[in-house]
Amino acid sequence: MRKKIFYFIIIAIPCLVVVYLFSVISRKEVTINNSAQSMPSKAETAVENEIKLNQDTVPEELPTKTQELLKETLIKQDVPFVVQAPFGNWRERDFQNACEEASVIMAMGWINKEKEISPAEAQKRILDIIAFENKTFGYSTDTNVADMEKIFQQYFKYTNVKTRKGAALIDIKNEILTGNLVIVPAFGRALKNPNFTKPGPVAHMLIIIGYDPIKKEFITNDPGTKNGAGFRYAEDLLFDAIWEYPSGKTDPPLPLPGKMQKAMISISK
Repeated sequence: MRKKIFYFIIIAIPCLVVVYLFSVISRKEVTINNSAQSMPSKAETAVENEIKLNQDTVPEELPTKTQELLKETLIKQDVPFVVQAPFGNWRERDFQNACEEASVIMAMGWINKEKEISPAEAQKRILDIIAFENKTFGYSTDTNVADMEKIFQQYFKYTNVKTRKGAALIDIKNEILTGNLVIVPAFGRALKNPNFTKPGPVAHMLIIIGYDPIKKEFITNDPGTKNGAGFRYAEDLLFDAIWEYPSGKTDPPLPLPGKMQKAMISISK
């Protein structure tokens, strides 16, 4: 009996050891396999890190300060008003076409911090600029934005002016927002100003002195009427009327619909 027990122990113990070792090895293999399945590869890790980096470093698109201010802030500069026919002498050709000269006089009045320009002084300045134009350009009936820039630079010796061709609506708003003035050429009849003698001027120029973001209106000093101080135009109506008309001794032909190139002059202090 003792021999049987002895042989049983001799055989059973090694078997138990083998079973135990097999069990341990199996558990390790399962753990390793599970880890391999859950652990990303180096390539996957790199992709995930790149995605996370991009998410962390690319900010959300926020409204700009310009956009916010344009939504809520009414801006208006204090600019002295000048009508292009200071004494109502609209039948005189010089004053019929003096919208450009009156616009630049108003801008320079703002630069020089003038509160008011008398009719006598306005008429004198208009005629002086007309004489300069005739001598320098050979004409004064119509002057385009390029010639207007020369009037600022050569006649007034003022250089903080910038001409922009192909101007967009937001360009005008941005200039006004930053505290500048904007002079725009326009097809006068498209402005539909009730104060104009019908049918209205062909080539016309006026100065934008402010913007009302609530009503979406540009505030202008329009020299084409004695009622032009602070005159408001709907922003789309005014922008659609902007027309880079040519310089010359006579009025240009009527512009073709949809063919009016946009231009502007910004004036800063």
